Amino acid sequence: MELTPELKKNILDSYIRGLGLEPAKLTREELEKEIINYISKNHICVLCTANKNGVPRATAVDYHNDGMTLYILTEGGGKIENISENPKVAISIYSPHKGMRSVMGVNYEGEARIYTLKDKEKAMKAFSLFKEDMEQFKKEMKGINPPPPDLMKIIKITPKKVRYICFAKGIGDMEWKVE
Repeated sequence: MELTPELKKNILDSYIRGLGLEPAKLTREELEKEIINYISKNHICVLCTANKNGVPRATAVDYHNDGMTLYILTEGGGKIENISENPKVAISIYSPHKGMRSVMGVNYEGEARIYTLKDKEKAMKAFSLFKEDMEQFKKEMKGINPPPPDLMKIIKITPKKVRYICFAKGIGDMEWKVE
């Protein structure tokens, strides 16, 4: 037996009905608003990359968003090397849950671009999203400066497809795609 899209939908709808709810029917705009609301309240994700040979890497990172677009600030490492070779990425953002009613999260499929300070206009907008994070770093790390700005990179994730689940709102597995 295989889990077909139809069977998956039927199973998830039965879970929602089992919670005493009806499966939600959202417009694209309503779904996008739900996703943005969710990702704006969370700031940790798992970024999945793969190098040119398909060797995967999953990295927990902090992020900020501007609408549906995600930004990650990093000093570099394997994720940057992988993105340089293969810009296709996946991201998972989820909430801890106990019981079916609290199941909630998003899965992104998207394209990543790397920006540095050399990309002034695009980088400065993204760097501004991390201003509070950098101030917090300086407070916590008394006397230790953050890495030099020339070392820092911004990863911009442009979504192609996003799946959202929120059983408490009757959303079993809705898909948003770029138009």
